[in-house]
Amino acid sequence: MHQRLLRPDEPERIARLKRELAALGALTLPGFEAGGAATDRLKTLAAELEALNPTPQPALAPQLHRGRWHLLYSSLGLHVETTLARLTFGALPKTVVTVTEVFQETDPETHHYDNVVHLVDAEGVPATLVIAGHFRPEAPDGLRLRFTEAILWREGARERTSIATGHVPAMRTRLSFLDESFRLMRSARGSLYVLERLDPSPAHWARDG
Repeated sequence: MHQRLLRPDEPERIARLKRELAALGALTLPGFEAGGAATDRLKTLAAELEALNPTPQPALAPQLHRGRWHLLYSSLGLHVETTLARLTFGALPKTVVTVTEVFQETDPETHHYDNVVHLVDAEGVPATLVIAGHFRPEAPDGLRLRFTEAILWREGARERTSIATGHVPAMRTRLSFLDESFRLMRSARGSLYVLERLDPSPAHWARDG
């Protein structure tokens, strides 16, 4: 893995930006676009951090990808009150749910790339939804993603449903910042995702229960 040689002042600047991003991420609804001053500030900090990216070829740095990541912020316009259908590209029914947290789990050895959504249903029953997929590098800073299966864990039972890949095209994303604890990504349409790594080597993956 090639790391850019940082200037003497950059490590502290990067650390400060990451601390402030984490603090602001805690003020938004679970990782979602919320609007207001906190969100505007978060976008500004993200742009500053991207300019300090220490990993010039982030898609080719597999050891920095592996682990469980917490979604601090997304400008995609996701909704806390949503349905299972919207979360799974129509694979599951239009059951109304409330999202509480969102994570990503990635493993470069198996190439799995899973969105892990913690939620509760209308009766308050908690569940975990895994939108399971895989990834591969497509450029020094780009990833190609495809989601293939929805796995719903609820009250100890697992329900697996295939996602009709013919109706869900492969997605492309650009890694705009990557180090041992933070990952920033931009979708093909410019949506921003800010993630913090919680565990580089999870004992188990959510897709496995």
